Amino acid sequence: NTKNNMPDDVSDPMKSIKEDSDTLCDKGKIVSRSSKNDAKINAAEDEDENEESYRMRVYGTLGRHEKTNAVTIQKARRIDPSSRFLKRVSERFSQELTRRSSSFVEALPETPTGWAVLTVTMASLCLSYEINLQKSLTAPPTVYCQLADEVMKKIYQRLTVNPDSIFSRNIHPSLFVGTRSVVSSTAAFLGGGPCSEGYTRFREVVAMSQDGAQIALDWELPVSDTPDLKKEALHGPFRKNLVLILHGINNDTSFGYMRSLMRACTKRGWAAVGMNFRGCGGISLSTPRGYNGAYTGDLRCVIRTLGSRLAPGFSIFLVGNSLGANIMTKYLGEEGRGGTLPMCVAGGITLGNPVSIHSKNITFPWGHILGLGARKGLVQHLRTFRKMKSAYFQKRFRMALLASTIGEFDEALAPIFVKNDTYPPYQYQIGYKDGESYWHDASSYRYIRHISVPLLQLSSKDDFLIASSLASKLYYSVSNPNVMVVHTRCGGHLGWHESPPDTDNIFGFGTSWGDTATTHFIDAVLKGKLEIAKAKVGNATSESTARKQPANLKSKL
Repeated sequence: NTKNNMPDDVSDPMKSIKEDSDTLCDKGKIVSRSSKNDAKINAAEDEDENEESYRMRVYGTLGRHEKTNAVTIQKARRIDPSSRFLKRVSERFSQELTRRSSSFVEALPETPTGWAVLTVTMASLCLSYEINLQKSLTAPPTVYCQLADEVMKKIYQRLTVNPDSIFSRNIHPSLFVGTRSVVSSTAAFLGGGPCSEGYTRFREVVAMSQDGAQIALDWELPVSDTPDLKKEALHGPFRKNLVLILHGINNDTSFGYMRSLMRACTKRGWAAVGMNFRGCGGISLSTPRGYNGAYTGDLRCVIRTLGSRLAPGFSIFLVGNSLGANIMTKYLGEEGRGGTLPMCVAGGITLGNPVSIHSKNITFPWGHILGLGARKGLVQHLRTFRKMKSAYFQKRFRMALLASTIGEFDEALAPIFVKNDTYPPYQYQIGYKDGESYWHDASSYRYIRHISVPLLQLSSKDDFLIASSLASKLYYSVSNPNVMVVHTRCGGHLGWHESPPDTDNIFGFGTSWGDTATTHFIDAVLKGKLEIAKAKVGNATSESTARKQPANLKSKL
């Protein structure tokens, strides 16, 4: 009776509590864990469902404008299970990545002290790894040579007899630079080089006798008391030993490794000359023929010009880097086979010589990088190349501009490359049959056995450009008794950044071990030749006195 007599505005207490809870849930103020899970499940189920499918499932019909596409949508959903699967996988992957990244962010320190501890810990681990890597790469170089010749015997003894000799002591690569082949090579190319304070630098432009092309020679003279040393270098007679240095592909004498090597030579009291190839060093092409890895005519003309200025008793040493090393080796082989090598050329050093050239075998990304640099050289001298009216020349030129790698670049320009005969008188010619013919002629390993002067061949095991080709042609180098092959464990391509034991520089840009080895070899050749010359003079004097003794005895009798 009491229940029936209650007023209408008084509701059931349990019912009101239930309604209040439902209201709060609807407003989002109270959400239970089960409701959250149900919402996630429903969202996951409806995740792949678009608006058209939802209308078909709920209302059983589509809108007025969408009825015509119903069959198409159903077919598309039937034949597209793979896209739905990929979508689910990508979403799960993104969710997992988000979860892991959030856990990583939560693990980071929140105070400055925590950040300092984390930074010191990471730096210590990195430094410890670098030190262990440096220890594993620290080792003396491997030397291959024959000791059949008296000159090579004396050179080998000077470079290896003592524990502190350049080829006997360990090579200590500098941390973070010398321990990484790519970083070491990049530092060698992009380094600024030493300053010119106290040294005389000037440029000389020489015209080639074959076709009138102009070559820039960058001189660096040592510190000397001679006031007219520059005049002697240009007109002669020049009373200094001279080191002629050739750069690599797409470079010139302004690169760091060239300036560093020139300074290492001038510190020894020798004059250094950096030879820029055709179209390099800021000199415009006067002929529509650029340089390549097989043409030795320009080097031959430069050596003839410099040799005519040298005073008697002084020598020229050739040093080649990368592609310049290949050209220099080919030149020495051609001249040695023909017996026409000038007497002033006393020896040579090659650093990073590819020996066997086949540009198509250069791996990614180096082939594309070298191709980009070669195309840049064409664009720089576009006006000169446009002067050629030959349709075939312009066709090959356009193919070279569109080439993506250095291999395609060589194949495009091989039929219009400049070349020379490999026998005297080394006649000037134009064009190869194809890229294969050019690469075969340019490979210097075919000429190493004919070299008649001491030659040092430096290379590194971690050289990412030439290591494989050099290892396969090692026999050709070792078979010549005038060639000494030195193989290092680290150094990259023309890098060799070192932290010598007698210095405190263990980080960053160290001195170049390749420069030190080059100057030591030149010094050993000069001293070895001097000792042999003195021995010959002594023997000749003793023989002459022995011949005069019987005559004196007869006169006394």
